[in-house]
Amino acid sequence: MSKKADHTLGTTRMGRDVWSQVAYGARVSLMVGFGAGLTVCFLATVIGISAGYFGGRVDEVLTAAMNIMLVIPPFPLLFVVAAFIGEAGPLTIALVIGCMSWAWGARVIRAQTLSLREKEFVKAAEVLGESRLRIIFVELLPNLISIVGASFIGSVMYAILMEATISFLGMGDPNTISWGIMLYNVQTSSAMLIGAWWEVLAPCLALTFLVTGLALLNFAVDEIANPQLRSHKGMKRWKKIQAQDKKEREVEVAPQNALWSGDR
Repeated sequence: MSKKADHTLGTTRMGRDVWSQVAYGARVSLMVGFGAGLTVCFLATVIGISAGYFGGRVDEVLTAAMNIMLVIPPFPLLFVVAAFIGEAGPLTIALVIGCMSWAWGARVIRAQTLSLREKEFVKAAEVLGESRLRIIFVELLPNLISIVGASFIGSVMYAILMEATISFLGMGDPNTISWGIMLYNVQTSSAMLIGAWWEVLAPCLALTFLVTGLALLNFAVDEIANPQLRSHKGMKRWKKIQAQDKKEREVEVAPQNALWSGDR
């Protein structure tokens, strides 16, 4: 006997299970997001550290490349590249988004590298004769992990939304299943005209929840990594730790004051 399928979120006009498409399409959307995020993270880190640490001619050339990429509007450029490629697959979309979106992260990493380059521990490593590669990987890169992590999470969010936009406009591969392709199928099949709202709601909610979760994770990384945000009113844990440290210091200072007053 054949077991009856459980269509949790209903079916499309073509008889496809919406829940199966949402679950299967999450793999493609996440693959595009993490693929583009890794590409952006790698390019931004290499270019930003190289420009900030080496300086001189290298900094001028790489800074000019950053400025050019920042001036070019990303959305039209991505649409033109995707239209030129044709029906771009998930891997192609991830590479295109990654190669077009590294400039902002590289600029932030360059600015932080310029600040770290003047620190005492970097100067001490240079005086001791450490190689440039060791200074970059041992002295500079560990102090940039928080910025690189925040750039990676932001790039993943941006890539997931861009993949959905490109696929929705019909520039993706219709033979694959992603949340953007689901929205494209809704558009081409006129599902909204007949009132099939669940076909639109499912991928939209999936995108909203995923991007919101990544945004909250990015905020948490910023609050933990940035000392200026640790005293924020919403971070009760850090305020409690600061109050406890202040109380311990007062307890340690109190006997000294009593001793001084006794000597007098």
